[in-house]
Amino acid sequence: MSPILHFYVRPSGHEGAASGHTRRKLQGKLPELQGVETELCYNVNWTAEVLPSAEEMKKLMWLFGCPLLPGDVAQESWLLLSSSDLLLEVGPRLNFSTPSSTNIVSVCHAAGLEAVDRVETTRRYRLSVSSWL
Repeated sequence: MSPILHFYVRPSGHEGAASGHTRRKLQGKLPELQGVETELCYNVNWTAEVLPSAEEMKKLMWLFGCPLLPGDVAQESWLLLSSSDLLLEVGPRLNFSTPSSTNIVSVCHAAGLEAVDRVETTRRYRLSVSSWL
């Protein structure tokens, strides 16, 4: 079975505004909500027999990052959870490949990353609440 590699992208400035909008919408239904943070996660199906080399990892990190924000991609989540936080991950169903996956895989192959056969993007939300009922 092929390993799934996860690449977490730190939220950029425009996502802060989106998080604020999401928080305001959710607070109508969940008054205990204190804050919302988000990040993107690229879930990469790696088909090679061995894990990516340092050079391949460097290429993957570069492909998923923003050239204006060096260091914005990590293999560990940027969202630090406390005991009262809720983590939600929203993305496509796993039983079919999305058109964006097809495009990302084409870019990976053009960069020499032939072991990538699927990349699905999810958005992760950390919901901070004052306390659960």
